[in-house]
This record gives sequence, structure tokens and C-alpha cells, in this order.
Amino acid sequence: MTPLLETKGLTKVYARRGGSREAVHQVSFRLDPGEALAVVGGSGCGKSTLARLVTRLTDPTAGEILLNGRPITHLRGGALRQVRRQVQMVFQTPAASFDPRQTLADAVAEPLRNAGLSRRQANARALALLAECGLDPALGSRRAAEVSGGQCQRAAIARALAIGPQLLVCDEITSALDVTVQQQILALLAKLRAECGLSFLFISHDLALVQQFCDRVLVMQDGRLVEEGPVTQVLTRPRHPATRALIDAAL
Repeated sequence: MTPLLETKGLTKVYARRGGSREAVHQVSFRLDPGEALAVVGGSGCGKSTLARLVTRLTDPTAGEILLNGRPITHLRGGALRQVRRQVQMVFQTPAASFDPRQTLADAVAEPLRNAGLSRRQANARALALLAECGLDPALGSRRAAEVSGGQCQRAAIARALAIGPQLLVCDEITSALDVTVQQQILALLAKLRAECGLSFLFISHDLALVQQFCDRVLVMQDGRLVEEGPVTQVLTRPRHPATRALIDAAL
């Protein structure tokens, strides 16, 4: 099976005064179609940088990214826009990712209009997407600051789904939500996975959520991939000290 997403030696170095900082070092992994792959690790380990690299929001310093077996590492312009139709990202703080002047429905409709739908078609589809993500379509007339965190995150997921991606990259998308809303969002992701065949790169510090939702897990420390495998195996029989420290901290 050709991986949906694959990285080979992915590296990101940030220049800074007096030297440089390597945020991601030689990370190689694969994510198969329909799979939910977790990325875990302590703060500053490179999880979010990795997410921005595979979505091409940040350019790598070295290494290669392949989508459906095709290299996307250096794409620009229209070719990169086509990639972003297939790979969408949902952020930790959804309100910050919305234009504060836009209504939720307008934000969800915007990528549909950019894809060629008429304004009427895009608006109708946006309201349907909000409903599919568990929101009352009446909330579409509100702005991000006028709804709860959970409602805003549902709208962000609806916007990410608008152009029919194959892969959702979820960067700590439940960390700012209370436990009940976390479970609601996780149930929504599971529903989308079952109904739409979506794949997920699920970045989280919450091992309980990872164990509940994901098939495999990557463990990062200091920008490096230090352990990987099936979730149950890694979390019950950890081999690396970084993994054991994460498990101990969660107890």
C-alpha cells in the first residue's frame, strides 16, 4: 500500500542570534490511508513544527515529504494549492484562525467559493457542513468570538472539510476544551473517519485521547523521533525513557 503521507529525513532549523535551533531532526515516518497516527511528546519537542512542515505552512531545511507517493516538498503556487485541498490543518486555538470580521458560515464558504462554487452554492454547502459537524446552522451568522470554544472548533473542522481533504492534521485541537467537549470533538472525528474515510495526524499531549482514537503513535523528544508503534504497545510497554516519562506524568 502506498502511504498517504510519508516523510524522509525531515529537518527544520531556525536561525537565531548567535546560532541556530534545530526544531525537527531527521524525522521519517509513514501514515497510511484511513489511519489515525498520533504524535506525542513534551512541550517544545517539535510536534507543532512537524505539523506545519507536513502541511507546507513551513518550509523544511532538509528532507522530503510525499503525498500519495508524490513529492510535495518544494511545490509552489497552483501545485501547492492543490496539495492543500488534500491536506488541511485544524489548530489549537480555533478563534485565532478565523477572520474576526467574518461570520462562521462565510469562513466555511470561502474555500468553496475559491474552488469555483457560486456564492449561493457555497453558502448552502457551508450551512450543511456546520450541521454535519454538530452545529445549529443558525450559528453560522455569528463570529468566532460570539460562540463557545467547542462550537468554534466544530466550525474550524467544518471549514477544513469544505474542499474534501484526505488528511486532517489536528494540532492539540482539544487542549483548550473541557473534558465533556473534548469527548464530543473526538466523537465527531471518529464519525468523520468512519463516514468519509479521513486520515488523521493527531498531535496531542493527552495520552488518554491518543489511546482512545489513534492506531499508531510517534514519540518525539528534542526534535527527534525516539519511539513509534501501535498505541497499545507503545503506551503499555514503552522502550524509551521519554515515553516512560510521558506515561508517568499522565498518571
